[in-house]
Amino acid sequence: MTEQALTVEGIGKRYGGRTALHDVSFTAGPGEVIALLGRNGAGKSTLMNIITGYLAMTEGRVTVCGHDVQLSPMEARRHVGYLPEQPPIYPEMTVREYLRHCARLKGLQKPNTEIDRVIDAASLEAYASRLSGRLSKGYRQRLGLAQALLGAPALLVLDEPGNGLDPVQTAHMRDLVARAGQQCTVLLSSHLLSEVTEVCSRALVIEQGALRFDGEMSRLSQNTEGLRVAWRGAADNEGFQAALAALPGVLSARFEAGAEASAELRTLPGADLRGRVFRLFENSGAELTELTPLHERPEDAFLKLLEEEKA
Repeated sequence: MTEQALTVEGIGKRYGGRTALHDVSFTAGPGEVIALLGRNGAGKSTLMNIITGYLAMTEGRVTVCGHDVQLSPMEARRHVGYLPEQPPIYPEMTVREYLRHCARLKGLQKPNTEIDRVIDAASLEAYASRLSGRLSKGYRQRLGLAQALLGAPALLVLDEPGNGLDPVQTAHMRDLVARAGQQCTVLLSSHLLSEVTEVCSRALVIEQGALRFDGEMSRLSQNTEGLRVAWRGAADNEGFQAALAALPGVLSARFEAGAEASAELRTLPGADLRGRVFRLFENSGAELTELTPLHERPEDAFLKLLEEEKA
């Protein structure tokens, strides 16, 4: 494997007058497990299809292990395993027959050894002789992952691998992806942040065809904690608001005026300000009417980040 398993430089894709991707650039090193995040229609699948060579780019350059996807497509594809959103299985083939077919298409020299390896990696031993069309959704996804792992690719590209799975199947898929990430670079697409926080250490966020964020997953996945406070009868409402915002551990405060005023206080993780808030009310003469803990979901933090990046 070269220094960079994947290099994407200034990728653009247009369909007539519509721009699907604009100037997307990033690199992925050996052993990285990267989440490609974005709303439905943001351009994630288009980018993955370009990286895997299934779709031509309008401009830019993609290399996989040093091989240009456009100039040396066969060499580049030998280093890529791809699981599209809908695994391309043949229902009339058994699991082993399907994998043998895929191994033949990939030109593998020792197909039986590889087939045994990926069946074990995807925990499909008990289903090797079962018709692919009779597998459950979760096991069809496992079979799709197994074919992507054939040939021990340096880059594994997974498009919405948890789509349509129940919670148990999703947990199993996460475990399979984590194990695969110990052997190769993984680029995993999802529109659900909660699906990828446990297996990905880095996130790329695509919004309206542009790369809006490239950084540590922790910046997106960390829940924001806080309090919602409501009150009546503060003699000095502005001074009382300033006192709330100045409490130790408060990151930001948003206030709403009215007969019953309120505040949403974003706080440091683990900060418990309830005692301080009670004491502040005891000394102010105001009547406390609500004190509710707030927890921001990862998806809300993700959308908030997109708005902040736009601004």
